[in-house]
Amino acid sequence: MNKTLKQKIGKVYIASTVGITVALLLVCKFFIHKFGLDSIALNALVSSIIASSTFITGFLLSGVFADYKEVEKIPAEIRSSLESIISEGDSLGRKDAGFDTTRARHIVIKFIKEFEEGLGDKKNHSHLDHALEAISEFDIVFDDMERRGAPPNYMTRIKSEQSQLKKTLLRVYHIQKTNFIPSVSVLVQSIVLLVILLLLFVDADIYIGMIGLGMISYLLLYTMRLIHILEKPFRKGKDDTCDDVSIFLLRELSEELKKKI
Repeated sequence: MNKTLKQKIGKVYIASTVGITVALLLVCKFFIHKFGLDSIALNALVSSIIASSTFITGFLLSGVFADYKEVEKIPAEIRSSLESIISEGDSLGRKDAGFDTTRARHIVIKFIKEFEEGLGDKKNHSHLDHALEAISEFDIVFDDMERRGAPPNYMTRIKSEQSQLKKTLLRVYHIQKTNFIPSVSVLVQSIVLLVILLLLFVDADIYIGMIGLGMISYLLLYTMRLIHILEKPFRKGKDDTCDDVSIFLLRELSEELKKKI
């Protein structure tokens, strides 16, 4: 797949796009000052509004970031459950030569493929129906295990891994399908817009005014953009960037299984 501009730029993508926006704002500030439209006096009230707005957006970002750190654990949890199911199947295969251990491997490979495609940009990063169906295919493998006399505690353990896998996948589906408190996004956008408008029309020395506008608008716009990205942490396909949660653990597992089949 050819890399998009976003993927080529990588970690500086947000900084570059925000930088262009800030440059346009500085041009606007210059003409506002030139035509004498900056009529808002720079006083303690204006300073307190800007300081409190910056604090609020930073506080909201910290809340979203905490959830993002939890989501980062999900690929490892999924791989752990998949490897446990494969391991239990291999254990039975060593005791019963007639048991087909490759069937579970094929299901795992199919699941990882459907999981990644379901998180792709073509399906709005939230189409995991086929991945859930792939998990259900483990039932056929488990039925075969029971027919071959697998102990009840053995089956209970392996089915609990399947249940945990479904639970984790549904969690991903919920995160991708919903926004993190939509009102928070509206609040952040409102704060950023109002503060930038305030800074554009503040009456100050042109150099001090442009420096202040550039620094504060850059921080606020960057924070707003970052919150938007962290709201949907799994973005695969053309929207995949270094800021998204990586699923390299699952990709590596899929490649390892393909070599063993």
